[in-house]
Amino acid sequence: MSLATTELRAREADRPREALPVRLMPLLPAVAALALSLAGIRGASFWLDESATVSMTGRSTADMLRVFDHLDLVHAPYYLIMRPWAALFGTGELALRLPSALAAGAAAAGVAVLGRRCHGPLAGLLAGLLYAGSVPVSRYGQEARSYAMVAAAAVLASYLLARGVEKDVRRPWPWFCGYALAIVLGGLLNLNAVLLLPAHGITLAVARSRRAGTWVRWPVAAGAAVAALVPFGLAARDQKVQVDWLPVPTWRTVRTLAEFLTGAPALVPPVLALAVAGAVATRRGRGGLSLAALAVPWLLVPPAVLLVASLVTDPLFTFRYVLFCVPALALLAGAGLARLAALGRPAAGTALAVAVVAVLAVPSVPEHRAIRRQDSRPDDLRAAADIVRGHARDGDAIVYLAGIVRWDAAAYPDAFGRLRDIGMAEDPVRAGNLKGRDLLPREIRGALIRSDRVWVMSSRSVVTRPGDVVWRRARTVLVAGPWRVAGDWRFRGGVLTLYERTGPFRPGSRPPWP
Repeated sequence: MSLATTELRAREADRPREALPVRLMPLLPAVAALALSLAGIRGASFWLDESATVSMTGRSTADMLRVFDHLDLVHAPYYLIMRPWAALFGTGELALRLPSALAAGAAAAGVAVLGRRCHGPLAGLLAGLLYAGSVPVSRYGQEARSYAMVAAAAVLASYLLARGVEKDVRRPWPWFCGYALAIVLGGLLNLNAVLLLPAHGITLAVARSRRAGTWVRWPVAAGAAVAALVPFGLAARDQKVQVDWLPVPTWRTVRTLAEFLTGAPALVPPVLALAVAGAVATRRGRGGLSLAALAVPWLLVPPAVLLVASLVTDPLFTFRYVLFCVPALALLAGAGLARLAALGRPAAGTALAVAVVAVLAVPSVPEHRAIRRQDSRPDDLRAAADIVRGHARDGDAIVYLAGIVRWDAAAYPDAFGRLRDIGMAEDPVRAGNLKGRDLLPREIRGALIRSDRVWVMSSRSVVTRPGDVVWRRARTVLVAGPWRVAGDWRFRGGVLTLYERTGPFRPGSRPPWP
């Protein structure tokens, strides 16, 4: 056997070993993202939005479907996905948040694969790790809502598009069919994900894809996705009252958006600098889409469209709606970091890249710790549940000052379920909503008079817009005494007060104002 043949066979034998680490590379960001999402996943309390997930996934499918014709249709696909999961694993904090953590891991792996495809293994690895360590990724990887899944669907759609336009792909149509399905999946989980389509249209225009048929296949795939989502979008539009709380954006919103996407105010300058460097370094593709052409529109177009639409029509923007743009920022910053690592001698470039990573890590640590605090969400409903667990007695009654407070309490049914809800005419399941139906204030008077201990719970939503009925309900409780205030607790997002009867009911008794 000749020496040349021996060397050739040796190189062929080494190829799998060389390729294997590259193929396994996406697992590192995936494991990192999953580990970070799982770390402290039960630290933060459930809050109002997650309480909706608890309430909906704890119902039968038939009871769930009764809600969607008038409420929460935009979240229906997410609830339907989570329903069998909840049936298997329950509705606790870890159980309901775990799918989001898994989605964060999947998205991190997808970012790594996409970066590798567009600009090489190092850029892919660094982009995946930056995504895994991102503060908003961990924040929504620890939330029982759909946003982490939407980000994963956006990464999948972008990858399928990138594959579909590559020059060496023999059968592009299957990639574009998968692309259409990924867009539909993202749109069903959150309609704002459809804004990937104009971003991808700009990507193809900027890239000037010369592959024959791209400008046939992409419009067909995009059109099919839009056609599939139009009925869903039109039906959801009839429930737009659910977002009437969104504020009109200002210039401060734009600044806060940059802080949200990067993870902290101190991270805005370095991360954006890396992203710009990455965009400059990746202007040219490697036989397909360039990373810059793919990531820049993906990062900028969806937030810009939502912000402009919010100024022209009704407000539509809130920061979590554009979480699916964080992968684009990670791709650009990862490419910029890879460019730094390539400067000068290998050792110097690596040292520079490590120094930049350290600069990014230091300000992100306090943010990661903050999002894992129990009271880091708008509502600390676990604190309220702990108060009830520690002080409630058998036979205690509770009055929720408004239906939305009952919605809050659904987050921890083991605690609040032991109290008699004397203000409820119909529970949320039978009412086909999240709040149930309340008795009129005058209708709870008899139950109050017969109760020796009554809890009263309020929330930030009630304080913001109390209304006359809320005041009358609170007054009805107070005049059903005589009472003494046995406890008055304030927690993030609400107030719990416990009244104990001090004697038989006396009409006209003075209320025990706390």
